[in-house]
Amino acid sequence: MPQGSPAAPLVLGLDDAHLIDSAVAACLYALVRDGRLRLVAAVLSGVAMPGDISALWVEHLVERVEVPHLDRTATAKVLQSRLGGQPSADSMERLWSATRGNALLLRELTDAALATGTLRNEGSIWKWRGELPADPTDRPAALVQLRLGALRPDERELVQLVALGEPLEADLPVATGLAHAAESLNRRGLVVTERAGRRLRLRLAYPLYSAVVLRAMPELEGRRLRRQLADAIEGVGMRRQEDVPRVVDLRLAAGQIPPAEQLRAAAEHALRRFDFGRAEALARTVLSQVDSPDGLATVPVRLVLGQALQGQGRHREAERVFASVPDRSSGRSEKALAIRAVNMAFGLGRTAEAVGIVEGGLVSARGRGRLRLLGARSLLGLLEDRFEDVSDAAGTARFPRDAARESLVIVPAAFALVERGDPATGVRLLSELPLDQDKRHSSVDTAAQWMRTYAALHTTGVAAAAARLGGMHWWDEGDPQGRVRAALLRVRLHRARGHWDAAVEELRRAAAVDEVPDWLAAPSWTLAQLAAALAEAGEHAEAVRTLVEVRSLEGQGVGYPLAQDGTAIESALVHAHVGDRARAVHLALSVAATAGRAGRRAQEVAALHLAARLGATEEAVAALPDGSGLSGTTDLQARHVRALALRDGGALEELAERCAALGFHPLAAEAAAQAAQVHQVGGRQSRSRAARLLCQEITASTGVTLPPWVAAPGGSRTALTTALTVREREVAALVAAGLSNQEVADRLYVSVRTVENHLHRTYGKLGITARSELAHRLDPGGPQRKAGGTRSRLAGRRRS
Repeated sequence: MPQGSPAAPLVLGLDDAHLIDSAVAACLYALVRDGRLRLVAAVLSGVAMPGDISALWVEHLVERVEVPHLDRTATAKVLQSRLGGQPSADSMERLWSATRGNALLLRELTDAALATGTLRNEGSIWKWRGELPADPTDRPAALVQLRLGALRPDERELVQLVALGEPLEADLPVATGLAHAAESLNRRGLVVTERAGRRLRLRLAYPLYSAVVLRAMPELEGRRLRRQLADAIEGVGMRRQEDVPRVVDLRLAAGQIPPAEQLRAAAEHALRRFDFGRAEALARTVLSQVDSPDGLATVPVRLVLGQALQGQGRHREAERVFASVPDRSSGRSEKALAIRAVNMAFGLGRTAEAVGIVEGGLVSARGRGRLRLLGARSLLGLLEDRFEDVSDAAGTARFPRDAARESLVIVPAAFALVERGDPATGVRLLSELPLDQDKRHSSVDTAAQWMRTYAALHTTGVAAAAARLGGMHWWDEGDPQGRVRAALLRVRLHRARGHWDAAVEELRRAAAVDEVPDWLAAPSWTLAQLAAALAEAGEHAEAVRTLVEVRSLEGQGVGYPLAQDGTAIESALVHAHVGDRARAVHLALSVAATAGRAGRRAQEVAALHLAARLGATEEAVAALPDGSGLSGTTDLQARHVRALALRDGGALEELAERCAALGFHPLAAEAAAQAAQVHQVGGRQSRSRAARLLCQEITASTGVTLPPWVAAPGGSRTALTTALTVREREVAALVAAGLSNQEVADRLYVSVRTVENHLHRTYGKLGITARSELAHRLDPGGPQRKAGGTRSRLAGRRRS
């Protein structure tokens, strides 16, 4: 630097600026104000800062940047980068849930899990096994203890109570006596509040905090606080549904044995929440306290035990429990038969025997018991692909005064009608079924409301379905199965509107839930929807990697044709988006053939619709079923196929306007673009311009983009990968994710030499020479497109 020239200001990086004392803060403020220092500082949000540090950004001497938490999609990308491979959907959700996207906690928790083997590579998929590492010697625990800092005695006691009773009602006597501590902890961001109706509840900021606090709590102190909390909940009357199971848990952990009736109620509550291990333990505790565990009085508890075993995949043990229930036991025999039949079919694959059990019970069943068995027969019919029989069953069981029981038959029948391509008749059938508002939280009635929303989507469109779904926020407070069903409904709405990122976020959460057999969802089908939504969102490499995980799930459990064909359609959509249209068309036509033979015309037409949009119009229109009896979206898709085959630009324009009115924005834009092309080829320039304007209006107002088979191919990423085969694309996507050749070979069940050959051909087709270039070639612009958003979230709750 020339002598006499002004000295350039120093740049100081300062972490945890909220911890410095007032004298240092004043010195920094003066240096920055005078231009002698440039400061880059980070502070935790929600904590008190020295006044001079706050003054820096209040007086615009520094720029304040709020760095939000990572969302699920960003968390998945960070984990993929950190692990060098893809985490399973449930492991990713577990890590996100424990940290709520706080990058600092996420890093420490991931590193600790890797060190302890809790997170490990299984067949090139990273999976979480075990509990949160909350030992005081672990770095995550030390980090939490540092964050909690020096707590006053009242603050420490409140933190422990919240960890024990989370979520803890703020108006409980044990909490109101610590109101000042709650306010202090809330200001510092350690305790957060949430609303549940008119109730205000307290939680610790992160689930990881609770795990650390509980692990570090001395046993005697924990017993005392648990008894104190249980007494407080009982003292206010245990009016809420979850109060009894909370009291039971607290008393058992405190060394007390609650009454048998409370234990049974807690076991049934755990079963509804799909907490099968806890339901089993509670049921066995009840049975151990009675003199005759095989008597009639214990039948309800034995049914809970059997269903808990079934939910854990221990179907043979569950069958032994169900078989021990007497034939006539206080009117519960039909329920036992129905549950046993479902376990046999879904768990053991003994569908014919299950049907025989149900049919045998129907001979003498009457009233509600008969309806329960008819409902079980309907579920078995869906499993066996007998949709016509299921829809016809609604006409044989009508008990208008018992809406909840009747819906056991009506809901599967309406679902079967939608899948047979006639949702309008399904809507009429559901309209005859009044909702029992007193039982709206029951699993039976929840299924009825789910079905009403599902049918509305297929008839009156997205807006009507969204309005109905929006008024059912309590679904997300119910059991995991209900939450998954609601999430999958929202996914359908998001994808219909072209909100791909929102659909991906919902599906990441839904795919992580350990499901029991469900006729509305299957794990592989849910994960396949995630793969398709990722492809629609432009995340092609991750979509292909997710498809590989789908294949590993397809062999688990008893599959059923509806879910298998649904998975295949989503897989075809992924192949279409990544450029392999031939494979996509082949899959779509195969699904159309199998679904058509079974009478599932909705899936048949949906598959033909995809094939026609990809260019196979002649094959699709030739296989199209007779249009009589079709309604709703199935009829709309059939009209689209015919319009494409006839090159009818006017029909395509009309279809685009109809789809736009129903809220199916991506399909509306696609039909308008196709109409413009048809008119252009036919020399109708003015009509072509009008269709193009319609397409532009739809895309501009909704933000949707055209799929790659409609968008201009010049310079698109699809053009780069069209020449790749399915296997070449899978190998390339896994290698781009950081897997070694051996890991790719293990995951795809091929030899290392085969992987090397596929890579060699892929390099030649894409014009690259190194595996490091694969990620950009498969997803050009992907990292750049979202890098800013990802980097801005890496610091978790810190401010820069």
